Amino acid sequence: MKIGINALYLLPGKVGGSETYIRNLVKHLDLLGGDNTYFIFINKESIGVFPETSRIKTVLCPIHAASRPIRILWEQCILPFQIKKYNIDAVLSAGMTAPFFCPARSILTILDLQHINQPQNFSRFHLFFLRSIIYLSAKTADGIMTISEHVKQDIVKFYKIRPEKIAVGYLAVQHNIFTPAAGKDDLAIRAKYGLPERYILYAAALLPHKNHERLLTAFKAVKDKIPGKKLVFTGAWNQGYDKVANTISALDLKKDVIMLGWLPFEEISAVFRGAELFVYPTLHEGFGLPILEAMASGVPVVCSKIEPLIEVSGDASMFVDPLDPADIANGILSVLTQNHLREHLVEKGAKRARQFTWEATAQTTLVFLNRA
Repeated sequence: MKIGINALYLLPGKVGGSETYIRNLVKHLDLLGGDNTYFIFINKESIGVFPETSRIKTVLCPIHAASRPIRILWEQCILPFQIKKYNIDAVLSAGMTAPFFCPARSILTILDLQHINQPQNFSRFHLFFLRSIIYLSAKTADGIMTISEHVKQDIVKFYKIRPEKIAVGYLAVQHNIFTPAAGKDDLAIRAKYGLPERYILYAAALLPHKNHERLLTAFKAVKDKIPGKKLVFTGAWNQGYDKVANTISALDLKKDVIMLGWLPFEEISAVFRGAELFVYPTLHEGFGLPILEAMASGVPVVCSKIEPLIEVSGDASMFVDPLDPADIANGILSVLTQNHLREHLVEKGAKRARQFTWEATAQTTLVFLNRA
């Protein structure tokens, strides 16, 4: 079977969890073996992201993902002809948009519906664009892949898609990378970024729904109770950078907050392992992969009490109200000061993380591509 994967959206280092998703999905589809050939349609920024193998072939499209209108135009007008040229049987569009008229079976990946649930975070033009293009992509696709039961229910509710047309393939942990066992370069990597021996970690792009400002207010309260604590932010510096930086200044936390920006995949696990606590106070999420990565690294998790994170965490996290800085602070303080609670969360988290594998995600996706 010839399978196309539309990765034209990928902007390495800029698109957060959707990059982790597509990198690992392609890798593990290849590892499944079989007679399939995968044609990965990539843009200029993604050259070299997907190593070619006997099953993986890349098709370079002369566009830049940063130019969204050009990318969408290519996707709608040129990509269908490329799909036909390579005699592709089914195509997975991994970036929330897909050709409306596709000569092969068309599967659309929807990671979340933030533009519907958090519309205040988008400009009017961007909101109109997302609402129209994602809706039409969903309605014209033969099937939809998503990453949690919560998002599946949102798709059914808002797009009126029949549940049987939607498959859930959970995200997963790279268990060979995210492990409690110290890597040989861990100390050097943390020294490179000037990290203290222990710290509180939040890995998320600087976007409005990631709720950095309330976390900073909570962290100020934590420092009042336990002086000397440090808070580390990793993740792409998106449009929320100025607001976060201003909040840090207003709360007099410049010496206590370390902003690392986006980190290479080969370094991020060392930063996770150095944390004494991982906090994830997001307001909206489709899945919440970093909480599993923290659990697999032996780090206790404090996260938002929202449906997708409850679905992913099970009983392995300390849940807090993301709208209440005092509750976030109390959750952090509880884990930092109660050893039995910390040990309980670490043990539960390790078991929970082992339940999610990229092999299972790839297998679910491949089965759906064959039947959709």
